[in-house]
Amino acid sequence: MHSSEKIKIPKVEFYITNVCNLNCSRCNRFNDHAFKGWQKWSEYEQSYKSWSEKIQIDQIVILGGEPLLNPSICEWIAGINSIFQKEVQVLTNGTRLNKTPGFYEAIQNCSAPGETNWIGISVHNSNNIEWYLDEVKTFLKGKLTWQDSGYAGADYFVRDQNGVGVGIWLQDHFSNAAVHRLSNGRLGLYNNDPVEAHKICNFAQFKCYHFIRSKLYKCGPVALFPEFDQQFSLDLPDSDRELINSYRPLSIDEFDNRGVEFLADIDNPIPQCKFCPRDTDLTREKIVAVVKNRL
Repeated sequence: MHSSEKIKIPKVEFYITNVCNLNCSRCNRFNDHAFKGWQKWSEYEQSYKSWSEKIQIDQIVILGGEPLLNPSICEWIAGINSIFQKEVQVLTNGTRLNKTPGFYEAIQNCSAPGETNWIGISVHNSNNIEWYLDEVKTFLKGKLTWQDSGYAGADYFVRDQNGVGVGIWLQDHFSNAAVHRLSNGRLGLYNNDPVEAHKICNFAQFKCYHFIRSKLYKCGPVALFPEFDQQFSLDLPDSDRELINSYRPLSIDEFDNRGVEFLADIDNPIPQCKFCPRDTDLTREKIVAVVKNRL
């Protein structure tokens, strides 16, 4: 690779907080367990500037947890727009659209030329769809234009007079999560064939690479296992605890030495895939989202 040539990555999800105000069963990033910790944009801005000199990202998503609970969410949006010269999709549970000062302006004022930020809402309890639609109408400005069903893959998609767009997905089921309750009552992980688990993994199928604290990970779970274990003390044998802590994400400081190799291998199974389930979407059970502030 020529020193000035950037590596193209189709999609990266910027995971900026473990904190969520819902308690959705089987959350695949474990945010249903009062998971703590969030990232302040200013602490990672310089690292992401360096990343932007090495990679080009086609699609950028900001998520959590609930990203609108990150106090610096507006700085994340503006910063990513400016540094990567790319629009962002903010993926949210939609409960704080009208409770986050400056959020509308951050979405509207995309500094990437020719790009438009937008919002994706995952509705985890379809019984509340009317409430969500009312929240979206309150959030948007002026005349609203509803797109045809299926626009951007959403069940609903609407834009306002300023071009601010919101897509709504009705997702009343979750996949199984790696963290689950064991027969002894403690939290643990699976012990599956990593290759077989990887074959049916949604993170692998949709190439959900993650930036967390300015380090690039293959997926969300492998990034979050150590942090979750520190907070909740997973029931693991010593060998598995060593394994969850052995994964090496790619930092910008290591990019020149191992960046090409890391990205060439990122879609392959890793040993930590053993901790994920092999029956990710069998039950399709209804999810009742418990909102801790208000619905």
